[in-house]
Amino acid sequence: MNRRNTLAAIAASLLLLSLAVPAGDAAAQSAKSLVGTWTLVSADNVDAAGKKTPTFGPNPRGSLIFTSNGRYSVHNTRASLPKFASDNRAKGTAEENQAVIAGTIAHFGKYSVDEKDKAFTFHIETSSYPNWDGTAQKRPFTVSGDELKYGVAAGSAGGRVELVWKRIK
Repeated sequence: MNRRNTLAAIAASLLLLSLAVPAGDAAAQSAKSLVGTWTLVSADNVDAAGKKTPTFGPNPRGSLIFTSNGRYSVHNTRASLPKFASDNRAKGTAEENQAVIAGTIAHFGKYSVDEKDKAFTFHIETSSYPNWDGTAQKRPFTVSGDELKYGVAAGSAGGRVELVWKRIK
């Protein structure tokens, strides 16, 4: 009888423990869950009223790579960037250059993850927006299956930005 009671107590304890430990998505908010290559699904600028506007227009293009040794690289663009008439990027017109600058952001460097806060920090070494060079920017994030979501409190074009990425397999 004593053995049966002990086994029942162990089974009950395991059941309670399984209910107390976060499952799946909540447990996936770790450095390991970020590692890999991601493609941009959406990037929305969110105004104070909560209205969303696509930062890079419809069907944005982007790539985000997190390596296992703490490096990252991110590139986002509008799908409809203009071709340069001169066929030379150093000789773009003012309008061509403006469209490319307004429709592109890229940066790279190191990243760190705070699993307690469910946030990662980009330690930006170089950015196509030079005001970000040498800065550290914290991003709260969630990973659910093959989807990564994070926010940018102060986007390079102003306002708050929400990004959604899909893991490339």
